[in-house]
Amino acid sequence: MSLDLQNSYQEAQDRLRAFKTFREVKSSIDKSLKKTENQLTPDYTQTRFQIDQSSIEQRIKRTVQNQFDQLIGLILANRGSGLATGTFLIRKFIRTIKILKTKILTILIEEFIRALGCDIEQTYTAGQYYIKVSSIDLFKMLQIDPTTKIGKMFYERAPFSPYQIPRSTNRLFYDLIQNEFITMTSLYPGGQNYNGYSTVPLFDIEFNQYNSVGEGSGYYYVYLLDRPDGQPNKVSQFLLDYFKTIDIVNYRALIAALLEAVLGIVSIKLRFATGTIDDSTKFGLLVQRILGQCFDEDQEISVGGAAKIPVLDDLTDSFFEFTFLDTGIVEERTKNIKKGVVTFETCDNVELPVDVDSIIDIIEENMEFVEDEDTMEQTLDSITTTLANDPRWTTSFPYPDQLKVTLDFSFIKKIPQAVVANLLSPKVLFPFILMIKALGIPYDENLEGLVNFIRQNSELMRNIVSRIGAEFIKTLFDEIKKDIRTLIRAILTDINREDLKIYYLMIEKLVNIAITITSLIKDYRQCKSVIDAILQLFNLIQIGRSQKIPPPLLALSGFLPGSSPSRSLINTIYKMEKLGLPTGPNPDGTPNLGLQAMFAQLEGQDTESKTNGSAEVAVILPPPIGMVVGYGKSL
Repeated sequence: MSLDLQNSYQEAQDRLRAFKTFREVKSSIDKSLKKTENQLTPDYTQTRFQIDQSSIEQRIKRTVQNQFDQLIGLILANRGSGLATGTFLIRKFIRTIKILKTKILTILIEEFIRALGCDIEQTYTAGQYYIKVSSIDLFKMLQIDPTTKIGKMFYERAPFSPYQIPRSTNRLFYDLIQNEFITMTSLYPGGQNYNGYSTVPLFDIEFNQYNSVGEGSGYYYVYLLDRPDGQPNKVSQFLLDYFKTIDIVNYRALIAALLEAVLGIVSIKLRFATGTIDDSTKFGLLVQRILGQCFDEDQEISVGGAAKIPVLDDLTDSFFEFTFLDTGIVEERTKNIKKGVVTFETCDNVELPVDVDSIIDIIEENMEFVEDEDTMEQTLDSITTTLANDPRWTTSFPYPDQLKVTLDFSFIKKIPQAVVANLLSPKVLFPFILMIKALGIPYDENLEGLVNFIRQNSELMRNIVSRIGAEFIKTLFDEIKKDIRTLIRAILTDINREDLKIYYLMIEKLVNIAITITSLIKDYRQCKSVIDAILQLFNLIQIGRSQKIPPPLLALSGFLPGSSPSRSLINTIYKMEKLGLPTGPNPDGTPNLGLQAMFAQLEGQDTESKTNGSAEVAVILPPPIGMVVGYGKSL
């Protein structure tokens, strides 16, 4: 079990690199033995790009602060940080979103009920309640016209209809603001209340600038209805009935949230004030902090100091304090958005202009008729390719491949944040705030903005963000497991080939042991559980012989002289000379220190084996003796 998470993550990276290096060295040895000629000449035109790929990987390593980043680092350690890896991870994460869509409803209902402090039998009181618009419009979405180019990215495509499911409920909230004092039942044909998925009427609603005590910041008047069948008004039933009428996760809105997080396109287009931009940037930092929290149980291990992930494992006031570095990030992003540019450290911090209209056109072109995971992947690829080859970008930084790599990995790091942002839309937050009012729970609606929402609903946000993050952690873990299994399979193949090819039948059986590792992980939010499982995968290389030596020949083993470091060195020198490696003294006559170091290592290993090595043997004899266990000494 990992006692120190940071050291364990580093050990996993070191082992993964060692396995990969072994494969590379072994491959070069095989080529040398076959006297392979015509080696490839380095392509010096790609030198800058290759160096910058390395800098991307090193940058990610330097900024590692949580399990999510650590696991991405493990994948980069094996696959590199090139175009193929970025494209691959984006594809895997978009597939993860598809899986999340099937789980989001359950996550929201469970966490809303937990945050409300009630159970599935808790009931609410029908009546008239006031909801401040800003308490559910955290991203100021309802200030955007849904018919504009930027509005089409966030709102549902179809106009609101009380008879359509899924309903365009965000557009309902916008329409109400444009028609003050007019209830939903009067605004739309048919005079129908907002019915749940079960067709039971849930509420009617209208917009007024002032609430009942004359406070004027924009309020929804919600007329929460009793169930017509006389049954209790259960909170859980209301939430389920409401949520099944809307599309909770929308792919186009996800892309919009992702592009805002990375490029700030909405803030640039709408010229948001400094305070609004700062708030959204701090929101991203807090989401990353929550993603970095560990949920390991105390009974697993209790550690302190450096053994912890370097973020707080609680949501006290100190969790919301922003460091000098955080403040620098906030100020830099605000400055860039005000100038309409974006900068990347791996691209020399060159200011690259963001053409918001062109980006929106790409989204509309790719998702005009179909919005699913395939079109989302295609759209992101089109955006990164177009931006990376934009003459205004390449003039300032003439390495389009590196620009695309940087954009890809920027999107990868922000995808979980985009999913969270998508869940904080007005139509998703509305039932939560409404139930707070209906249950009489104190709630300060004057604390506006994203940061204040997280602060006031810290446990809710912690649980939702971490459960979403766990799905992406699982995706990364599964890919790392595949990488390690592939490496082990290749290494075992080499070992078997060297040992007269007598062990091939055991390879698949041993490698498939890795499949059982997954069962060790109870919760992908538990950092130690995940990294322990990864480290155990490397132990699969420790195998023994699968083919037994015939007993008559085994009886002759007593005549063997035993291992010898001298013979080992002789054999090593023999193999090195066959490969054409230098084994004699150096050109200046000094001793070959490499061989001396190798002999010292062989002697140390031999001393340890002969001093402390032992053998345990089980012999099965005919009844009534049965099994006899004996002990011996290795030589």
